[in-house]
Amino acid sequence: MKLVITVIHDHDADPLFRSLASVGMRATRIGSSGGYLRNANATVFIGVEDDRLSECLGIVHRTCGRRVHRVETGAVPEFADLELESIAPVQQGGGVLFVMPVERFVRIPRPMLSGLSR
Repeated sequence: MKLVITVIHDHDADPLFRSLASVGMRATRIGSSGGYLRNANATVFIGVEDDRLSECLGIVHRTCGRRVHRVETGAVPEFADLELESIAPVQQGGGVLFVMPVERFVRIPRPMLSGLSR
């Protein structure tokens, strides 16, 4: 088993989750921020069997592609001293993936609630 940790643009998180769910893969999302434009990111943890790793990575690549975003240069501190047009194209999206071996995986079952009706 592998643990795939992906840091992606927040905009790509929902399409990624839908794509993973459509093939029976589960994931956990943690909100994060940082990077060049200080936009919201999503850190996604995906546990995947070794024989499905390529499938998982393919889904991430397809759903988290790069795109051009236009940003006012005054909104980005790194552009403050540069003589640029007022709108600058900036690439966004993509992501960073970390793949790590998992020595042990345990799913804790949901406890039975006795005496409570559903």
